[in-house]
Amino acid sequence: MDKLRGVNLGNWLVLEKWMSEDLFRGTTAMDETYLCIELGPEKIRERLKVHRNEFITERDFEEIARMGFNAVRIPVPFFLFEDVGPYVHCYEYLNKAFDWAEKYRLKVLVDLHTAPGGHNGTDNSGICGICTWSTKKENVDYTVWVLEKIAERYGERQAMWGIELLNEPMCSDTEAGRMLNIQNFLQFYKPVDLELAKSNANYPLEFLKQFYRDAYTAIRRHMGPEKYVVIHDAFELNICDEFLKEFEGMILDTHNYLMTADMMIFRERNVDVYTEYLQNLGTKVNAAARRLPLIVGEWNAQNQADGIDAMTEAEKTHLYYTVSEEFQKSMEDTMGWFYWSWKIHGDGGRDDIVDDACRAVRHGYLKFNKQ
Repeated sequence: MDKLRGVNLGNWLVLEKWMSEDLFRGTTAMDETYLCIELGPEKIRERLKVHRNEFITERDFEEIARMGFNAVRIPVPFFLFEDVGPYVHCYEYLNKAFDWAEKYRLKVLVDLHTAPGGHNGTDNSGICGICTWSTKKENVDYTVWVLEKIAERYGERQAMWGIELLNEPMCSDTEAGRMLNIQNFLQFYKPVDLELAKSNANYPLEFLKQFYRDAYTAIRRHMGPEKYVVIHDAFELNICDEFLKEFEGMILDTHNYLMTADMMIFRERNVDVYTEYLQNLGTKVNAAARRLPLIVGEWNAQNQADGIDAMTEAEKTHLYYTVSEEFQKSMEDTMGWFYWSWKIHGDGGRDDIVDDACRAVRHGYLKFNKQ
């Protein structure tokens, strides 16, 4: 297959408030869990039905293909196949996604974005400030069951490119884990249920690897090695080389954004600083890609350059275009990438535009080789 040049269909089947704040109207909820709880069973079903039917449609798949993208990464929740607690299942929409992808010749990476109990404590895990996934065996077993069912149901579909086992796990005993752990995240993601938060627990890399082994085995009962099993690197690019050798058809996924560097590294924020940073990033990413099968499952050109609000449209276009070009150079030896995300519902400000691949292409912020 050609190199992947894809988009994420974020906020369709896994909700993130910042991507569609109107969806959370009339509630104080900051995540999907408490949106479901606050609205109650009847209202959440009504609201999700409208959202899921309208946020992504066949027209989006047609436009994605027309713009030259060749793949979609679809975040799905652990309650994909059945209602669990306050959550509403959504497999019917993944069925449609495969039909549309095959019609428009797009490949699909199904990404399990959430896990029971919460696996990283962020809003994108479905419940803020809670990370208890690893504390109960039934949580992990259920996660493996969902992944196996995805493989059983969709593994032979023509559009299936692969299944990602879990989005952005974070391990306590890695270098990244010094910062990316539930204790640090509590300052940004406040738990609603303080009693539940007392059960929060980080998990070590070996725990995650064993989960990967178990999930891989379950998936391969239904899906051959010509379709890929994708694992996230837990934000440590160079710790999975030997592990990957245990498996056939396993791909490593890494995610790269400028926002962390903007907050924690840069004293000045401008095109030259970003270019140097992304060139250094590219040295690492492309070296890894020459050693092992690698994709970049999430990236975009979002940044907080100094004076950005006062820039002319031409200056913004130059900034975002340059950042997106340097990002793509940093991934040129990988198997491909997925921009985050395809669509944002917001007030139309610059952040919405650059986070929204459709509008980013139209504004000239994002250009890419379509071959």
